[in-house]
Amino acid sequence: MKKNNIKIYAKALAEIILKKITPAEEKKITDNFLKLLVKNGKENKGVQIIALTRELLLKQGGNKKIILETARKMTQSQKDLLKSVAKEGDVVQEKINPELIAGIKIIINNERQFDASMLRKIQQTFK
Repeated sequence: MKKNNIKIYAKALAEIILKKITPAEEKKITDNFLKLLVKNGKENKGVQIIALTRELLLKQGGNKKIILETARKMTQSQKDLLKSVAKEGDVVQEKINPELIAGIKIIINNERQFDASMLRKIQQTFK
């Protein structure tokens, strides 16, 4: 499935989610959406569609998805940094990535990043 097709499904799902509907309507729409995916042979792309839908809904709400990668469990100072970057409604994920060796890597909306990891410093040193 091309990325564009996934975007079409995600946009449609986001539009449905944003509508004010009853629980009965929500169930019917969800069932129909799943049937459409199965009919078109796209049920294996459900996880990608839902992830992209989440991103679209966050952007429409003016919120961000923030991933904080550290080599070990976050320290209090790193958590304080998080508080200064995140706002209410943002989705924040903590991820442990031992390959970073030390430091922190912050990824916002899978687009922008701040990399203050030891791995990056080593890579830059030996370029």
